[in-house]
Amino acid sequence: MLRRWRSCGPPDPGISPDVQLSVVGFPFCIGLSQAVANEIPPGAFAEYEALIARVDAFQARVRERYPGQIECRAGCSECCRKIPRLTLSPVEAFYLREQLRRLPPEEQSRLREASRTAMPPCPILANDACLLHRNRPMLCRSYGYPTVSPQLLKIGQPGLNYCYKNFTGLGGPNALDQDCILNVDRVTEELWEVNRRFVAGRWGAIFDRRMAFTVQEVLQGALDDWSPGKGRRDIGGRPDR
Repeated sequence: MLRRWRSCGPPDPGISPDVQLSVVGFPFCIGLSQAVANEIPPGAFAEYEALIARVDAFQARVRERYPGQIECRAGCSECCRKIPRLTLSPVEAFYLREQLRRLPPEEQSRLREASRTAMPPCPILANDACLLHRNRPMLCRSYGYPTVSPQLLKIGQPGLNYCYKNFTGLGGPNALDQDCILNVDRVTEELWEVNRRFVAGRWGAIFDRRMAFTVQEVLQGALDDWSPGKGRRDIGGRPDR
C-alpha cells in the first residue's frame, strides 16, 4: 500500500511532495531533482503580475497627466549603466528567469558570459535596451518616476525622488499631483507579501528578506538548484553564509 509521505522523515523542500512516498513498514522516497522542483507552474506569478499591473497603471497615469515630461523610454539607459548592484527577491528572480528562458539559446549563452563581469552596466543591457524588459524587477519598473518613502521622510532624509531628466518643465516636486507619486514603502510591503505566499506555496518555507539574488546569479542558472535558506543575503546584498 502506497501512502504519501508517511515515514520518510521531514519533507525535503527540494523534492516535490507529490513524489515523496513510503510503503508502510518500508520507508523510501522517490524524488525529483531540485532543478525540476524549481520549475514554476503556470499561475504562480498571478499575484506578482497584479502588483506589476498596478505600478504600470501608475506610470501610464503620470505620462497622461504630464505629457512630454517623462524621458524614461527606449534608448535611455543611464540608470542601467549606473546602478552598481541589483538584488532581486525570489518572485522577481524567478519571473525574470521565465523571460530569459524564452530567448534563443545563443542569446542566453551571451548573457551568461556577460554576467561574469561586475555591474555596472547591467548585463541584460544591449544597445541601450533591456533584453528582459517585460519581466524586469520592481526597482527597474519604478525607477525614474516620482516615488516617495514616508519612512525616509520620518528620519529627515529626502523622501521624494525621480530622474533628473523628468519634469524639467515643472516648478519643482510640489507641482506634482499626489496620485502621480508612488509610495515605494507600500509597494515594497506588498512585494514582501507576494514573496511570502510565493515561497510558502512553492517550497512550504517561510520567506525572509535575506532570500535574494543578483541579476548575475539569475543569468548563470543559480535558481535551478536553489532552496530556501541557501545563499541568503542581508539588505545590502552581502552573503551572510
